Amino acid sequence: MSVMTANRTKRRQTKSGGKTPSQNNMRKAIITQRRYSEEANAIADKVSAVTRARHAKWLVSRQFVLDQDNVDSSLSDQARYCDSVIGSERERITRNQRLLLECESARVKDKRQKQAQRQRVHAAVVQEVLAFTKASMEKQLLTMTPTQLFGRFPDFSYFADIAYSPSLGISKLSVLTTNDAMLKSEILSLVGNAQFLARLHREPKRVSDPNVAIGTLGIDNCVRLFPILMSKALVKWQEPAIKNIVPKLWQYMMVTANATCQRLEVAGWRYPHQGLLLGALHALGMFVVVNQYPRFFEEALINKMQAYRGQQRRDEYYACAEVSLDMSLLPELLMSLSKPLTQNIVEALSWSASSQPLRLALEEDINQVPVLERSLFGVALAQGSAFSTYDALERSQVFVDKHKPFWFANVQLAAKDLGVLSQSKMGRLQLSSS
Repeated sequence: MSVMTANRTKRRQTKSGGKTPSQNNMRKAIITQRRYSEEANAIADKVSAVTRARHAKWLVSRQFVLDQDNVDSSLSDQARYCDSVIGSERERITRNQRLLLECESARVKDKRQKQAQRQRVHAAVVQEVLAFTKASMEKQLLTMTPTQLFGRFPDFSYFADIAYSPSLGISKLSVLTTNDAMLKSEILSLVGNAQFLARLHREPKRVSDPNVAIGTLGIDNCVRLFPILMSKALVKWQEPAIKNIVPKLWQYMMVTANATCQRLEVAGWRYPHQGLLLGALHALGMFVVVNQYPRFFEEALINKMQAYRGQQRRDEYYACAEVSLDMSLLPELLMSLSKPLTQNIVEALSWSASSQPLRLALEEDINQVPVLERSLFGVALAQGSAFSTYDALERSQVFVDKHKPFWFANVQLAAKDLGVLSQSKMGRLQLSSS
């Protein structure tokens, strides 16, 4: 972490009250407070980097689909836009069947490749397109506003300012539904969703007034729901090229949000639902990278095609016609661009004195501040995102078991707390039926 970043973080801690004695006690309730040797810390850092890279590859891989046991289907658009979901692990094809299918596909593909030279040209073109894609995304995305990145952007600043206050009422929440047509549509849709309302022990209603909908759901539930519903429209569920990635990415956000909320609740924080907003904001950089990748790849392909034509490189020019969307670069971009993009989004938001601790937590995560040096919110977010990554990989049986102690030691999460998180349905939003 740079000196400027450290100074900026220190100023923010001072401005927001820093770590008050009560918050310090809460932090102690959710961390192991173990000090490790330099060698152990180095191993933990290496394991964390490897695990994050493995998770990024898992998100992009078509080999793995999302386990539906832990999905909150009422808050996900997977069934609407993506491939038919697999209800249980037993419905998957076996690993051996998958390997046989891949081998057969590769053999057929090889037979269709008539010339070795044609293969080499095609591979070279793909690499040039990928290089151009990477350069373009790194140059352009980091200069764009949240509205330019997503096409629209919800008012997270207003929500963070008013949601966690004893004076919160329907009138304040209705400002968001008035100014955000998509959020209004989502709220009205939930009030008419029998499956969702059964969780609240209420009957579905056909209403057109968002104030009535907020009253039906309850203010407390709306505080939990709004960050999730505001984020829902920021994912390109309908984009065919990423339909295998979006459900996994959405579930990563949901589990991170719920686990962060749970850690704040265990700590005894009076507004643990702030963890839901933290989890949603934490994932926005990843949303941008996945959303924008197909467009930038297509633009890169067109650019290279025009360049080959101008340079009279006929073989490369005609090879472009056979190039399809290549996702091999996406895990690397998720690793390198997500945090800087989240940082830009955080800086673009307006933060009041009451919401400054949320900003500090996000910046601690972006700057990879050691967990023992983080604020209460920073610790909770670190543990929530670490659990979410572990949960996703473990459900697909690709988490390296020997890395587990180092992975969670790096975020100071005790084994008993991991057990509680693992036994809970962290992918499903907990609502109040009172």
